[in-house]
Amino acid sequence: MSIRALINEDLIDLHLHGSNQLNVIEQMASMLERQGRIESKSIFTECVLEREAQVTTGFGNGIAIPHGKDETVKDTSISIGKLSNSVDWKAMDDRDVSFVIMLAIPESEAGTTHLQILSQLSGKLMDEDFRDSLMKANEKEDVLNLLSDCITEKNIG
Repeated sequence: MSIRALINEDLIDLHLHGSNQLNVIEQMASMLERQGRIESKSIFTECVLEREAQVTTGFGNGIAIPHGKDETVKDTSISIGKLSNSVDWKAMDDRDVSFVIMLAIPESEAGTTHLQILSQLSGKLMDEDFRDSLMKANEKEDVLNLLSDCITEKNIG
């Protein structure tokens, strides 16, 4: 599975205006719904919020990786939101979040693809140079290129 199968420019918003965590998640779920990657924005949003209630996906350093695994997800997908104003995400480092990478995973791939993508992302996000490049990206193509280097076909599905 290539990165281009997971994400495209229409799943990236580098000027997302979110007032809080719920608003950001809803907007990003809307991107997925418009692309036909999820059947229901409301069900997917609820799924992501249930996951957040268990433990924060605020990774640290201003980044969150919320994810939802549900049967309403049609295709494994990634959506990206770079926030115009940071929001409280109850992150592990208590910093507000300004960059969100949302994963949408079909229930059937919950234990495989989900963990592979999450592992690759979180490992790469530990690298300060990668993190800075991602957060400073002003073009959608730059984000796609960075993710292509991070998430490789041979390590997914």
